[in-house]
Amino acid sequence: MNKALPTLMALVLTLGVVVAPLPAQAQFGIFFGDEERDFLLGPMLCLDERQVRQSVEAQGYSDVFLNVPYDEHIQVRATRDGWVYLLDYNYCTAEIESVERLRPAQ
Repeated sequence: MNKALPTLMALVLTLGVVVAPLPAQAQFGIFFGDEERDFLLGPMLCLDERQVRQSVEAQGYSDVFLNVPYDEHIQVRATRDGWVYLLDYNYCTAEIESVERLRPAQ
């Protein structure tokens, strides 16, 4: 019993530290929570490349090629109805924000 007591006390103290509430700065990081956009889940809910391709294909496009992402957007080149399009795709809202028809597909 005497050998188990220190282990039990260490476990209780460890749990007490882990379960104890953290200060606001420790929970959110320094300067987090001072702007409205900080409370959006943003990057945690953004699509990865595979999901972007699937989303664009689900909207009727084929031959989907992705360009370099910037901010929360990525340029996508895809074919639909015999035309090649350049799409401005927001991979955090999963929406095509603009479509530019480039040339006839070959």
